[in-house]
Amino acid sequence: MTEPTISERQLVVLRALAGPEFEEGHGIFFRTIAKRTGLPIPKVRIAVRALARKGLTEYLRGLCDEYDGTLCGSGYTCTQAGRDLIAALKARAA
Repeated sequence: MTEPTISERQLVVLRALAGPEFEEGHGIFFRTIAKRTGLPIPKVRIAVRALARKGLTEYLRGLCDEYDGTLCGSGYTCTQAGRDLIAALKARAA
């Protein structure tokens, strides 16, 4: 299978979603990604949705607050394919 082509901005966003503290299935809000990357939310939104079309991120509904369990919206997670791409790029750079 060939690797999807992603832009530098998409790679920055994908790395933020695949941080070691986030497991697959752990959703992250656009504002959290924006804070981690320094990108404005509209640019984050465009990048995340482009990554989702490539199967590298996935939309999650009904995220809950990890502290009190209250419903707090929706977000995105990095898929295993996204994590595999990051690992392949890291191995290639080494």
